[in-house]
Amino acid sequence: MKRTFATTTFTLALLSLAACKGGGADSAKLIPDAATMVGGIDFKALVGSKAYADNKAMLEQGEYKEFVDAATACNLGTDKWKNVVFGADTSKQQFAAVINADGIGKEENLTCINGKIKEKSGKDSFKIEDKDGKKQLTMDDGGVGYIVNEGTLAVASKDWAAPVKELVDGKGKSVFDGALKDVIARADSGKHIWVAGTLPADMLKGSPAEGAKDAAASLDLSGGIAVNASVAFASAEEATKKKDELQKQFDGFKGMAGGMGVPQTVVDSVKIDASGSTVTFAAKATDEDVKKIQEGVTKSM
Repeated sequence: MKRTFATTTFTLALLSLAACKGGGADSAKLIPDAATMVGGIDFKALVGSKAYADNKAMLEQGEYKEFVDAATACNLGTDKWKNVVFGADTSKQQFAAVINADGIGKEENLTCINGKIKEKSGKDSFKIEDKDGKKQLTMDDGGVGYIVNEGTLAVASKDWAAPVKELVDGKGKSVFDGALKDVIARADSGKHIWVAGTLPADMLKGSPAEGAKDAAASLDLSGGIAVNASVAFASAEEATKKKDELQKQFDGFKGMAGGMGVPQTVVDSVKIDASGSTVTFAAKATDEDVKKIQEGVTKSM
């Protein structure tokens, strides 16, 4: 993967795959309306969760570990991170990410990170320049980073540089006020991880979700893992039909779950329902359930 600060921070957001209460929603306002999907990570809560602690060695490796090490050495360790909000147009490889962290907007910290990454890659990941009286990060691939304040950095791919800059300046239209506002409202942005967006018809053709318009989901790691998701269809009739199909498929899986190492409590927690034109799904696993599943996977390898 080409190493730039933009791709590194966006990869960070996906791997930690935001709003936390008290800041995430404002950050989401810096994601442009052109986004077809948006999501976020309450990074502070995520890093403090038992699930993260138990899997830290597996998660913190490769490019992600390199970035964490560089950030820690530059006064931007994970203890300083609050949340990450990201948006993208998946059909065009356009994206933006807004990082909220104590000191993320300080030039000395960003210069330090650039130097640490350069030690590994052999070249600068970005340049810090003065643009219209403000500091801006410029990447080789055309991506940019806008220093909103000492605690917020907005990063955008080349094609989204202008619309993100407008939002930073208090202009333009954000994804929260645009076409995705209804599906975003279905996602619980107060959870550790959330995502919402449209579903490309060509990707769904032939799958159980064929005909779906959009989807929203959240992941809660406060005590084990709890997943809640919703998928919208064109009509209530179609949603009910899809719900029945999914329930039938799941009922067929139940008998095999135990042999695959899935605890019965997890199987029993699965709820598939329909409300209006939306199919909903919920499931949860306690910390003990997660441990049993991991042990089962390890034994089967």
